[in-house]
Amino acid sequence: MRVWQMQWILSFAIFFALCLPGTALAQTPLLLDEGYKTTEIPGDVAYFRHRGEELSPQEALKRFQDGNLEVSHQRERNFGLTRDTVWMHIPLRRLSGSDQPWYLDVGHASLDHVALFQTVPGQTKDDWHAQVSGDRRPFSARSVPHLHHVFALSNPTATDKSETLSQDLLLRVRSEGTLTVPLKLWTKDALWQSDQNHYMILGLYYGVLLSLLVYNLFLYFALRDPLYLSYSGYVFFLSIGQAGLSGIAGQFLFSEWAWLAHLTPTAGVSAAGVFGALFVQRFLGTTPKRLGLNWLMPAISAIYGFILLTSLFFSYYWAALAVNLVSLVFVVSAAALGGASLVRKEPGARFFVLAWLFFLLGVLVISLHNLGVLPSSFLTSHAMMIGSALEMLLLSLALADRIQHLQQQKEKAQAEAIMRRQQWLEAERLNKEELESRVQSRTFELEEANRLLQISQKQLEHQASHDALTGLANRQYLHRRAQEALAYAHRHNQCLALAVVDLNDFKPINDTYGHAVGDQVLIEMAQRLYECVRITDTVARIGGDEFVILYVPPLDPYDIPTLQERVVACTKTPIAFADERNIDLSLSVGMAIYPQDGNAIDELFSTADAAMYRQKAMKKSQSPTPS
Repeated sequence: MRVWQMQWILSFAIFFALCLPGTALAQTPLLLDEGYKTTEIPGDVAYFRHRGEELSPQEALKRFQDGNLEVSHQRERNFGLTRDTVWMHIPLRRLSGSDQPWYLDVGHASLDHVALFQTVPGQTKDDWHAQVSGDRRPFSARSVPHLHHVFALSNPTATDKSETLSQDLLLRVRSEGTLTVPLKLWTKDALWQSDQNHYMILGLYYGVLLSLLVYNLFLYFALRDPLYLSYSGYVFFLSIGQAGLSGIAGQFLFSEWAWLAHLTPTAGVSAAGVFGALFVQRFLGTTPKRLGLNWLMPAISAIYGFILLTSLFFSYYWAALAVNLVSLVFVVSAAALGGASLVRKEPGARFFVLAWLFFLLGVLVISLHNLGVLPSSFLTSHAMMIGSALEMLLLSLALADRIQHLQQQKEKAQAEAIMRRQQWLEAERLNKEELESRVQSRTFELEEANRLLQISQKQLEHQASHDALTGLANRQYLHRRAQEALAYAHRHNQCLALAVVDLNDFKPINDTYGHAVGDQVLIEMAQRLYECVRITDTVARIGGDEFVILYVPPLDPYDIPTLQERVVACTKTPIAFADERNIDLSLSVGMAIYPQDGNAIDELFSTADAAMYRQKAMKKSQSPTPS
């Protein structure tokens, strides 16, 4: 058999041996090299899962020595959502004279309980030094105040620097959330430098979220649109959830309330889901309703609310499992509805779909990671943070696009006025450029435009205060003139009179000859009334065939009968039409005089109106009854 064939057979044998579970594997102790600042924990770390009564370090070490253990084949260990206690064994070799401090970093902040048991190099292995951390303990109780769960390693006690001593590390981890155990060994300076970079990334992330939160709250208070309030709630609670996952909540927000820091990841994401689903429903407008899915987002919001209550009062484990599954459904649904909105070319749909695709990818990766399907890495561990940051930025662009669309609609509604103004501005600009050569012409044009504007304004004022059919004053203009005349009469102790004039039997004219003839009758009657009063008096049409005459001061009360006779006399001549048809008219007139009949216009009008109706009734009673 050839050499290369032997090499292939040996490689396959080693591969299958490593893949078989329950295989005892002798771990090679990790040498802490003094020349390095950091040391990766190798992937082949032996571990076992345990349920039931808690084991002592001696019992756990004996199980590792007996074999039949599992071996992780990834540098960052991800055990998914499990209630098991996971024990890990990390053998080390240390130079006996080394005084450089080393730290073990468990880089997953939301673990409930983390305990490190270690022997002191150079002493008996029965002496175990224990350090305990976890997000269920106050931050002040940690042996090393750090964002993650960091433990200081014991230094060798021997004095011979050339001697190499062995040290055993036993790590015990359990959590109701995702049980991920990324391990790394740091020197003090290297850990500090890594922290600076890590805090810088977190600062940028939360700075972006804080900016978006403040900006959208400002939009809400400015526009009073609940869309921006739901988006602000989504950003705020997602930030809280991410703060729990990254350890910010345990270190800075709730350092002495361990139970609150423990609940933050799942509760924060659940609360964000409540607001996020409401935001999607309101942002997409009529799209869900057109698809018959108007119930979907409110239902998802309600489910998130139930998960939130479950995490707070019942079972954090089941809430953590549910929130990962529901988040997948939520993001897929939001992206699908956004795609339908994009097809309908709704405003902001392109950024909305892109935002949820990024977030979908982040949720998909983190959910599969939390469920134990994907291994831990920088991208899988921070997928939610990366996806949510991109999503928030793109959703802000979607909101901006939506605002722009609303602005465009508003501009479209004002298009005609804006077009006129733009034309005027353009003409003005051109006129300014040619001002020196066309000053006289431009002056004439401006004067003409001003004259036309005044004419137009007078026409508008006339139309607003006069009857369109007869050209007489309307009710509004009459009321204003009457108030002015009454004030003048009161100041100067003068009289004024108000006459209510009504055409008798006008309805039969409309019924017999038609409304066109009736309109001609009204026009002729208005002209005759206007001609029988003084130039200072006002004749107004206030109804179909009802007119009012205002006799303003100065006025002699003894002239009132003469004025009334003059009004009645204007109907003595029949109205002649072009077809040689004549129509006879008669009037009923009621008069009221200030101050004898009242001190207010309404009183005078009521008195005159009553007098007119009495006269009309008297005329009807005097007319012959048809036999």
